[in-house]
Amino acid sequence: MNTTSSSSTLRWVDLIRVIGAFLVVMAHVSYKGEGSVLVSTYYFVLSRVAVPLFFMMSGFLLLKKEEPYGVFFRKRAVKVVVPFFIWSVIYLLWKREGFESGFSLDLVVSYIVKIIRGPRENHLWFFYALIGLYLFTPILRVFVARASRLDLYYFCALWFLVVPIFSLLQEFTPVKIGFELYFVAGYTGYFLLGHVLGLFEYTRIQLYGLAALFLFLSLVTTYLDFQSNLLKWNTQYFVSYLGVNIVLLTVIAFILLREIPISDRLYAFLAPLGRASFGIYLVHVIVLAILEQLPGVSGWFSAGSSVYMIPLLGLLGFLVSYVIVAIIQKIPVLRWSMP
Repeated sequence: MNTTSSSSTLRWVDLIRVIGAFLVVMAHVSYKGEGSVLVSTYYFVLSRVAVPLFFMMSGFLLLKKEEPYGVFFRKRAVKVVVPFFIWSVIYLLWKREGFESGFSLDLVVSYIVKIIRGPRENHLWFFYALIGLYLFTPILRVFVARASRLDLYYFCALWFLVVPIFSLLQEFTPVKIGFELYFVAGYTGYFLLGHVLGLFEYTRIQLYGLAALFLFLSLVTTYLDFQSNLLKWNTQYFVSYLGVNIVLLTVIAFILLREIPISDRLYAFLAPLGRASFGIYLVHVIVLAILEQLPGVSGWFSAGSSVYMIPLLGLLGFLVSYVIVAIIQKIPVLRWSMP
């Protein structure tokens, strides 16, 4: 493993965007057909690396930049905050919340309060974590700019200890951690890891070893999550974004995807999908809900076997979402919702 001072191309960033968006769509496919629970569990485990990959990619892209506060927050407002509020309202309208009382100022206020309180659709939780990281980013940039490699390694190791390891101990043993360690909690570690891991290059042997380790960990995680549900252990730790196994799987996936060579022809295919990935994330829940009720398509959600139908239905939802996003991004006023 060698350090590198520059990345000659960021084509792999679009690859992560596309794969991450597809995995999120696949995770939300409600398949009711034949197949082993182990198969659907394995697909779900694979999908758990998607959102952490987005955090790591954001850390890689943002932490090494230098820009004034105003410029940084203006960009984030246009690219993230505005679409977040627009789509939070869209999901409130889609659920017909408050429709019984008709349009009024009270309805507008209630919508704002609801959005501030928490996500109006499950997948929108990502924005609450991301916006929090954005508020902290200018401070992290100062740390990253002045920190030595050892400082960066220490922070990442401390986060891994405090978040994944300590939560593992508290979930499965009588040990309870009483120290106040909030300053290093949450998804900040993913953010820093994206920056740190972006500094390295890996040999082919190392990549083969990491690929084998990814396969092994994904299978072990599938088995553990399956057993925890079967035996009613009452835990979601094995598929938690902040669990030891998901953190390791995400780190390995980030390294492997970053090292995949991308030809000009492949990138010509990936680039438009990458530009639409943010919009796909936003709209896919509505798309899947409509597809599940659409005559001629709804039957697919209970046809065949989960081995191939879950990824195929995920691909269908992904592509339909992409078409919608591509159209919206060409309309001047509407493109604000999917920049």
